[in-house]
Amino acid sequence: MTDDSSFTDPRPRSWLDTFPWLKGAADPGAEAWWNDPIDDANVPRERLAQISELAMARLPQWTIGQIFPCLAPTFELYRMQLPARANNALRQRDFSLAGDLAGITLNTMLDWRHIGVGTVDAILQGLGEASTSVAAPTVTMGDHVVHSAAKPSDQIPNWVSTLANDLSQTATWYATIGLPNHPLLGAPLAVGVPKEITKARQRLEALSANDVLVDDEVNLDVAGLLDEVLRALDHRAAQVLSARLFADDPITLDQLGKEYGVTRERVRQIEGKARSAMLGFLRDGGLLETVAETARTLIGTLRPLDDLITLIPALGKTVEVAGKPAWRVLDRLDDTYEIEGGWCVAPTMTAVRMVTQTMLQEQADKYGVARLDSLDLIETSQPERLTELTASWLAHCGYIIEGDFVFTRTQSVGDYGAAVLAVAGSPLSAQEIVDRFIIERSAGSLRNAMSQDDRFERVDRDRWALSEWGMDAYAGVRSLIRERVARGGGHVNLNDLIEYITGKYSVTASSVVAYASSPPFENRDGVVRLAGADRESRKPPERTRRLFRHEGTWVYRVRITKDHLRGSGSVAPMAIASIIGLQFGQTRQLKSPLGPQVISWTSPQPSFGTIRRFLMDSDIAADTDAFLILGDDGSFAFELTRELTGDSLADALSLIGAPSTVEGTKAREVLAKAIGLQPGSPVASIIGGYRERGDSDIADLLTGLRGVLETGHQPERSTPITGIDEIMDLL
Repeated sequence: MTDDSSFTDPRPRSWLDTFPWLKGAADPGAEAWWNDPIDDANVPRERLAQISELAMARLPQWTIGQIFPCLAPTFELYRMQLPARANNALRQRDFSLAGDLAGITLNTMLDWRHIGVGTVDAILQGLGEASTSVAAPTVTMGDHVVHSAAKPSDQIPNWVSTLANDLSQTATWYATIGLPNHPLLGAPLAVGVPKEITKARQRLEALSANDVLVDDEVNLDVAGLLDEVLRALDHRAAQVLSARLFADDPITLDQLGKEYGVTRERVRQIEGKARSAMLGFLRDGGLLETVAETARTLIGTLRPLDDLITLIPALGKTVEVAGKPAWRVLDRLDDTYEIEGGWCVAPTMTAVRMVTQTMLQEQADKYGVARLDSLDLIETSQPERLTELTASWLAHCGYIIEGDFVFTRTQSVGDYGAAVLAVAGSPLSAQEIVDRFIIERSAGSLRNAMSQDDRFERVDRDRWALSEWGMDAYAGVRSLIRERVARGGGHVNLNDLIEYITGKYSVTASSVVAYASSPPFENRDGVVRLAGADRESRKPPERTRRLFRHEGTWVYRVRITKDHLRGSGSVAPMAIASIIGLQFGQTRQLKSPLGPQVISWTSPQPSFGTIRRFLMDSDIAADTDAFLILGDDGSFAFELTRELTGDSLADALSLIGAPSTVEGTKAREVLAKAIGLQPGSPVASIIGGYRERGDSDIADLLTGLRGVLETGHQPERSTPITGIDEIMDLL
C-alpha cells in the first residue's frame, strides 16, 4: 500500500497545527492561544488540560483518532506517564498502541465501567502531549469561492430606484398633509391617502428577496453554501466526509484506504482535518455561522425536526456533494445539539430525556399520572399541535399515553392498574383495567396484585377502586357519606348527615364527624363536601422522589451521566428551590469545599450548575449514584452512595444516604424522618410513604423487611467477598 505524498509530517509550529479543531471548538471571543508555538521541551500542563476539557465538552462523538490526528498509530501507550488507574484501564481493555484507541469515541470512553472522568482526563492529556511532535495533514482548498454575502455592484439596480421613489413619494405626501412623524411602514395608512400613495405602500410591503437578489444569489441557500464549502475542500477530503461523517452507514477506514491507496491512519487524519475545516466555516462569522446559530436558538431544548424545517425550509434541501439534507450535514458538524428520530434536542438526547423525566415527576400525581397539557417541553411554531407533539415525544421516550394523560410508572402491574383507575375516576373490573393496557397481562395477575396492594379496594365481586375514594364495602361510612354528598348536589349538612347515619347504623356521631373531616372529604362550617384535588400543585420536599431529610441537611440522589462528566448542568426538582428559598429568575451560590455551587431557576425547572469539579476530584464514572447535599447553613457537598450489598436494610439506608450501621428501632426512625413522617409511624405508613413518592425501589426493600422493622430484630448480615477484578479497579 502506498502513502500519500501530498501529505507531509512536519513538526508542528503551533497548537492549531496539532489540533486543527481547536479554533472551531473554542468559545466565541476566546483568546486565540492555539496560535502560540509549542515548546517541545516544556509543554504547559494547563494547555493540555484545556484541550481535554474542550474535547469532552464539544467533541463527545469524535473518535480518539479524530481528536488527535497527529498521533502515530504505532505509539506505545505505556510510554505516557499516566496514573496507575489510567494504565490499568488501558491494559484491562488490551489497548497497547495508539492505533488500538483510534476508533474509540470519547463517549465510549466515558462509558467504561468503573472509570471516572478524572481517569479519562488523564488519558486525554497524555495523548495530547504525545501528539505535539507531529503536525496534522493539510487539506488543500480548491478554486471555489465561499460566499458570505451579496456582492455590491457599481450599477444601481432597478429595485433600488423604485424603492427610493416609493419611499420619497410616500414621505412627501405625509409631510404635505402635516404628518411628518407618521411611520412610512408598519403603521396603518392615514385616512384619505391617494391611490398612488396606496400603491407605493403596497409595492414596499410586497418587496421580497427575489426582487433584490440576482438569480445566482437567490438560489444560494444554506444547502448551496454547504455544497460550496465542501467543494472548496480537497476533493478526496470531501469524499471522506461524505462516506464517513454524513453517511447513514459509514464506510470503514480500511475500505477507504484501499480505495485511495493510503493507510487507514492517513484516511483518519484526512477525516479529522476536513471535519475541523468544516467546523471552522461554522465559526467564521459568515452566513453559515448565522444559520447554524439560528438553528441552535430555534431548537431551544426540544423541537420537532419538521417544525425546524418549516421555519428554515432550506435545511430540508439536499447538499449535492454530501447527498444528504442540509440539516443532517449541520447536525453532524455541530455537537451543541443532536437530531434523532425526527427530534432536535440540545445539548444531547440523554440530557433532554432527563429534563423530561424530572418534569414528569414534578407534575405527576401519586399514581404517576400527569396531564399532557401541564407539560411545557416542546418548542413549536404550531401551538395548536402542542398536546399532540407532547404525546409523540413522550411515546418516543417510551412513556405510555392514555388520552390526555401520560403514565410515568408502569413497571409493575399494580402501578399500571392504579394509573388506569386514577384516569378513569370510577371503579372498573380487573378485565376492564387490563383491556386498557398496551402490554400483555392477564386479569388474574392484576387481581392478585391489587388484592395485596393497599392502594386498591374491592368494592364489588370484581370491581376495583382506589382506596382514597373511600368505597370500601367493609367500612361503609365513607361510601354512605359519598352517596349523601352526591345526592345533595355536591354537599350535605353535617348535622343532617350525623342524624341519617347514626339513625340507620350503629355508628357514633364522633366517628361520622371524623370520617367527614378527613380525605376524601372536607368539613367547612358544618358543610361536608369532597375535598378538592390539585394535580398541578408543587410537591413539598417530603413528597419528592430521591430527596431525603437528615439532621441539618437535605440529600438528593442523582445518577451521574456523561452530560455531568462533560460539565453540563442538570435539572433539579422544584422542591430544591423551596429548600433554599429560590424564586423564579434567581440564582444562588452555595459554599462548598471546591468552590461555590450554582443553583438557578431561570427556565421552567430549577437546575444545578456543573458538578464536574466534584467528579474530577473523586474520579467518578458515568452511571454512578451520588448525593447532592444541601445544608441548612447554606452549604453544598457531594458524596457517593455506598455500593449495594444485597442486605435489604443496609441497601435501603444507603439509598437514602443514612449510615448502614443503623439497626432495629433506630433504622425505622431514620427511614420515617427521611420522608417527613413521625419517628413512631407504623411500618405500613413508612412503606406507603416511600411508594407514593415514587421511591418504589426503597419501598420494595422495606416490604421484605416489614417484620424486622416492626420487631426491631436484625438478622445477621453476610460479608461480601471482594473479587480480584474489583481489587484491580481500586488500584
